Amino acid sequence: MTDPRERHRPLRRAVGPLACALALAAGCHSLGFLTQDRKADPVGTPAPLVAAAGAPCRYSFRIAPYVFLSDFEVKRDQPLFKELEALRDQVYKELALPPGTAAVQVYLFEDRARYTRFMQARYPDLPARPAFFVAQPRTIGGAEDLLVYTFWGDRIQQDLRHELTHALLHGVIRDVPLWLDEGLAEYFEVPPAANGINAAHVEQLRRTLGGPLKPDLARLEGLKEVAQMHRPEYREAWAWVHLMLRTSPEARGVLLAYLQQLRRNRNPGPLGPQLARVFPDPEEALAKHLDEMAAGGTQRAQR
Repeated sequence: MTDPRERHRPLRRAVGPLACALALAAGCHSLGFLTQDRKADPVGTPAPLVAAAGAPCRYSFRIAPYVFLSDFEVKRDQPLFKELEALRDQVYKELALPPGTAAVQVYLFEDRARYTRFMQARYPDLPARPAFFVAQPRTIGGAEDLLVYTFWGDRIQQDLRHELTHALLHGVIRDVPLWLDEGLAEYFEVPPAANGINAAHVEQLRRTLGGPLKPDLARLEGLKEVAQMHRPEYREAWAWVHLMLRTSPEARGVLLAYLQQLRRNRNPGPLGPQLARVFPDPEEALAKHLDEMAAGGTQRAQR
């Protein structure tokens, strides 16, 4: 989850009601995947979706696998979009996953006020967040539309990287455990040059290691509802992911193997016991890893 603070030729064309009609759901962080009630025709095919009032859909351009829609003109040649184009390859390569084929529709509001009005009107019970991801089912058990909503603000890079990571993961793994989904999104939300290190997370985690909320992977894996996850849990989820991806080939292998299990089995069991084969005391290993990051000792990626 992102921090709740103020976070070819370019193709720009007006798009029709169908594209606007896709702007229906808000979700994740990872809020769980909300579904939209839809009436079926006599043979069971879902009826066209009704446009959500206020959803951005005047301009659009595509940078595979994303389609960006907005009500204001966005310069497609900005470095941000080049970086987001590379994010797909970064995620799939680092996690050894096959590329997804589904397009991700990204709805960009011009400012926070418009975004907030839309979200509050459409989903008044959702928490205040600067960005959301949802997988919108088309049919029961069938394909899904992958949607991201956010606004153009100071944290647009981080917010988009985070939510698009959720979308890219969901395109190849239907059910990623809550803690792992958020840990991976936190890991990939920082630019590639950072090697997955979030300095603020490192500082906060090291400051609280002696406090009442100690790192505990088993506890984290037991969280099933997004309301159970707060900033300490998001930081800890990121730290476990970084430990596995950036310390040793054996630890990395545990995570990659677990992701493959999730592709075949929605309930492969906890990851903790598998990690304990590499780190007999995982919590101690995590504390040591945080110290190394603070000292600048993990700036290289393990391969």
